[in-house]
Amino acid sequence: MPRLPVDRGADAEDMANTIFGEGVTVVDATYTGDNRASGVYSNGDSVSPGVTPGDSGVILSTGNARNFSNGSGGFNQDTNQSSNMNGIDNDAGLNALAGANTYDGAILEVDFIPTGDTMTMQFVFASEEYPEYVNSIYQDFVAVNINGSFVPMEIGNGDVDPGNINGGENESLFINNTGGAYNTEMDGFTLTMTLTIPVNAGVLNTIQFIIADVSDSSYDSSLLIAAGSVQTALVANTDTVNVGLNGTRTVDLLANDENTTGGTLTITHISGQPAVVGVPITLGSGQIITLNADGTVTFEGDGDEETVNLTYTVESSTGTTDTGFITITQAPCFAAGTFILTPFGEVPVEHIAVDDLVETLDNGPQPVRWHGSRTVQATGKFAPVLIAEGTFGDHRALTLSPLHRVLIGGAWSELLFGEDEVLVKARDLVNGKSIRQIEGGTVEYHHLLFDDHQIVFSEKLATESYLPGPQTSASFDPEIVNELCTLFPELKDSDGTGYGQMARPGLKTFEVAAMANWALAS
Repeated sequence: MPRLPVDRGADAEDMANTIFGEGVTVVDATYTGDNRASGVYSNGDSVSPGVTPGDSGVILSTGNARNFSNGSGGFNQDTNQSSNMNGIDNDAGLNALAGANTYDGAILEVDFIPTGDTMTMQFVFASEEYPEYVNSIYQDFVAVNINGSFVPMEIGNGDVDPGNINGGENESLFINNTGGAYNTEMDGFTLTMTLTIPVNAGVLNTIQFIIADVSDSSYDSSLLIAAGSVQTALVANTDTVNVGLNGTRTVDLLANDENTTGGTLTITHISGQPAVVGVPITLGSGQIITLNADGTVTFEGDGDEETVNLTYTVESSTGTTDTGFITITQAPCFAAGTFILTPFGEVPVEHIAVDDLVETLDNGPQPVRWHGSRTVQATGKFAPVLIAEGTFGDHRALTLSPLHRVLIGGAWSELLFGEDEVLVKARDLVNGKSIRQIEGGTVEYHHLLFDDHQIVFSEKLATESYLPGPQTSASFDPEIVNELCTLFPELKDSDGTGYGQMARPGLKTFEVAAMANWALAS
């Protein structure tokens, strides 16, 4: 395989005009650093497939840009590629960005006028610091400054360096090349990633693209920016997808993207792999992702509690492309995805709309009067409660908010409380084994409200519907509270009790101690 062609004779304006695209006018450009450390590369798709962010673009390096790949023999023959250059050493500004001494720095600075107020770029970071120094002081880094301010990435700690993207952190964005599978001398590199850059539309802006060695001048690193990718016409905004353990979620990733190209958008890649309708893509972390015929994407979670960052690439029919991040938050409790029994079968709670009928224990099918949802951090008092399959009879595993009540009956409730059935808060059922409270990530809670308090079937377990009360105003935004009070004027009572009676007696926390011991033994 030949060496990746790099034109090191390209000047600053050549490089700027190569990477800036639609919706941006380049006014001026300057380059500071060793001239051997920069250039315009070409034929990336054929010479270094799977490495470069585009077929052509710009490379900035802390070493000799031509040494990004070699011209003969196999790939990645030198495990410690180093080139001491006459770049920027110990610049105060670069040292401040890195938090350490910097060496072999290279800076491309461009003055430009954008038509939009958000600009993106598609790039790859590659480094010889992988994998040995991902947890060391040798954090060769990339930085982008816009109008004097640092622009962080929207994942991890925001840095573009080996410590933030590697085989242990954000692994779905990283490729280990120590085995020489790819045509680059770098031991590791990222997938094509993105920066979302705030700019001032219609006026002059200044941007700096920066790379530098950190703490010493050894081991090369490179920044590759795709041609035409620094643009304002198409912005693929970050999407957050909440998926329950072993659950599924279908999302329209394009819904929040900004498109002024005049063309139609299509998802072309997911996590660096070609996206083909109906063909699943399996991440190294275990999730399965499938592009659907309608342009939506279905995410299938695995059984691990984790957060996974990945990318997707979108292309306009005009030819403009952009890359966006997807953050999958996989936690044990997401009411989204919980199946609720209706007269027509079980339906995910997020698909139930106002006026839809839901089966209730006491009154048969009842119409939903209001459906609310809220996404919160799954910590402290908001951490979800996971009830294992079969804990209370023939039901599937299910997750509830801590205050959501479960219908419990049997001899013990009759003996202790004189009631055939009682309602118990999920948090009061926690026993550390079959019922656990789990923290981490975010959780999306859903609430179904009927004309009266009802018992419904969630994953075949009898649980309560939403019961308005004093907590309503504290739990929701004023707009939602006003909506509820319009639907149910009685809620305007100051104590919040005007809605009606609880469907079954509710136990207080201290009354549930006996039940917790029973659940622990079950």
